[in-house]
Parts: sequence; structure tokens; C-alpha cells
Amino acid sequence: MIERKTVPVDEAYSVHVVTERMNDGGWAVVASITHRTPTGEKIIDLPVRDTRYASQAEAEEAGVGQARDWIDRNVSHAA
Repeated sequence: MIERKTVPVDEAYSVHVVTERMNDGGWAVVASITHRTPTGEKIIDLPVRDTRYASQAEAEEAGVGQARDWIDRNVSHAA
């Protein structure tokens, strides 16, 4: 089973997570970030982790957390 979800962060960024139930029963997740500007959009694929989670919700939460952490570390914020 595969689940896809988009989580808006702000006007310019959104997080996309895809979770999948693996053959071993655990859940895997991959995440990406979309950055929109007036002239286009850029997709930033995050590193794929080999961690398995007990539930789809845990996997989704981990993917969103990974993306938000990337945004916090790489996007300058107004003071």
C-alpha cells in the first residue's frame, strides 16, 4: 500500500511525503520539498532513509520532520 500526502509549510514551500508498506510489514518513507517562486518551482528530493516504521503515521511524521529540518537549516528566515 502506498500513501501520498502534501503538507503546506508556507506560501513558497510544501512538503511531499510518500509512505509505503514493505514486504516485511514495516513502513518506509521518502520526502521531497517543493519551492515555488513567481517564475517556477524547484523540487528538492531528500536522502532516502532505510529506516522502517511500525505504522504509516510514524513513517509520515518522520518524513515531514526530515523535510522541516532541511527547511530550517537551509532557508534563510527574515529577522
